[in-house]
Amino acid sequence: MAYFNVAENSFGADNWCLKLRPLYQAGLLTSLSSGEVFVIDWETNKPKQRIVAHLTSINDMQVLDRDYANGFGFATANEEGTKIFDVRMKDAVASLKSEKSSPFLSVDSRHGLLACGTELSGVDAELHLYDIRKTDGPVRSMIDSHHDDITSICFHPSDPNVLMSGSTDGYVNIYDLAQPEEDDALHQVINFASIHSCGWLAPKRIFTLSHMETFGIHELNDKSDDPTEPQPRDFGDIRSDWNCDYVVDVYPGVIATGRSQAGRGELQLIPLNSEQLDTKNSVVIPAAHGDDIVRDIYFSEQNPNLMYSCGEDGYVRSWNVQQANQLQVVAQFWDYSKPLNLFQDTVIEADMNDPTSEPVGTVTEPEEKSEKDKEKPSKDKKKSNKKQKSDKDKNRLKSRFKPY
Repeated sequence: MAYFNVAENSFGADNWCLKLRPLYQAGLLTSLSSGEVFVIDWETNKPKQRIVAHLTSINDMQVLDRDYANGFGFATANEEGTKIFDVRMKDAVASLKSEKSSPFLSVDSRHGLLACGTELSGVDAELHLYDIRKTDGPVRSMIDSHHDDITSICFHPSDPNVLMSGSTDGYVNIYDLAQPEEDDALHQVINFASIHSCGWLAPKRIFTLSHMETFGIHELNDKSDDPTEPQPRDFGDIRSDWNCDYVVDVYPGVIATGRSQAGRGELQLIPLNSEQLDTKNSVVIPAAHGDDIVRDIYFSEQNPNLMYSCGEDGYVRSWNVQQANQLQVVAQFWDYSKPLNLFQDTVIEADMNDPTSEPVGTVTEPEEKSEKDKEKPSKDKKKSNKKQKSDKDKNRLKSRFKPY
């Protein structure tokens, strides 16, 4: 056996545990569908602080500036807006609302900024950027780039001028924040499927994970005038190949997946080295959260043998995985401390089969979205713009992705 349960905390069977975020000096944060945030003590593994952030479910949560080592602040996204907290204070230190008072679904924070994505309101969803030192209003907004709920946001860890957002409209947008106008800032559009998660695998490599459990790896386009854009790696529906029902998310060194079928609930950790997955050496934890969906995992940077998981059964559990030698979990996909300017120089062409190289990309005009997409009034967060799902998939997604 490559694992054993160290400790667990129950927050109630009807209270989903949704996100895990570390604050090394305070504890491990977990957000709940009740609208609460609990701080779990690193030493005792017990909740030591309860914060009533909202009265309804928390859609997303992120540590300010992703300053896990020294920070005390975090932000939550909710249907009433986004709130900023300092764990050393009792109440929120700031409350943010969009001009349309749209619910916030997603947040990320790096480089002194906080990015918040909204639910669809009218024709478009909105992406707002705030200075975390002064939150009386957004310093910038992207209001025309997504036509459905914005479910995932990710700053580039090494280049403060590059931002990514994913939406249920099926698109992942890459923005060059050095450009003052929104049309000019929209550098690249990846047409994929309804986005559950997107992020950076390498300085110029992007992963996309859809609500239909399709997965892809794409290249960041440069600003060359000679377009030779390589094809993305399209894994298609990964449930059969990865022996799972759903993907929890993509983490440095690991992709977490799960099964939620009756009597077969499990959490699977697939080793990820650059872009290579080693499904033969996966670590499987049966009944990690019963038959309920696993929502998030976190590997302790202080103790790499310790992993936390949370799920829709209302539990946060910690696991000792010291015997899982096949797992090579790392803290970052690459060294984030070295600043990059991704668009400054022409990128040297690289071998697409070499995951350690920095592949070439080219600028392409963002794909023009149809008038039907632009005028889309639906708020059906479960519907892909590329394919229809079976009734079985619809029922599963209803459980998994409400709230996000």
